[in-house]
Amino acid sequence: MTAADALAFRHVRLEALRLHPEAYGSTLAQWENLPESRYIQRLENGVIFGLWTDKGLEGLLAYDREDGHNAGHRASLHAVYVRKRLRGKGAVDLLIEAAIAQGRTDGLAQIELSVAETNTRAYDAYARHGFVRFGVIPRALLIKGNYVDEIQLIRRLDD
Repeated sequence: MTAADALAFRHVRLEALRLHPEAYGSTLAQWENLPESRYIQRLENGVIFGLWTDKGLEGLLAYDREDGHNAGHRASLHAVYVRKRLRGKGAVDLLIEAAIAQGRTDGLAQIELSVAETNTRAYDAYARHGFVRFGVIPRALLIKGNYVDEIQLIRRLDD
């Protein structure tokens, strides 16, 4: 996505945070009052894959490559969201495949992510694409007074 997609990005990102606060480290309150310039900045400073249909933007996946010289072989995925009507129809697979392809193009050794322990559909989607569990962050999120562990996953690209 590019800066020209900032309004669509904002709309879908806020929807994700509003409908599924338990799935993200960020909150709706953090994002809803940001000016458009911050959404543009986010799009310009990282790679955000968008899933577009005839109805507009319907899915997101953020891919952020590490920039330190000693960590430049890694990237992380986060902020993944697909609108309800496209779930179970391969939409998230397209986003994950795009990120893996980007990682290969970038010459990465691995892609990492964390997923809330309660988000079994997301976990299963990542597992379908070769992501494997390597750890757990206990009490990683605090959602409405309840702690949620995050499962850490990795997909090696250099095997």
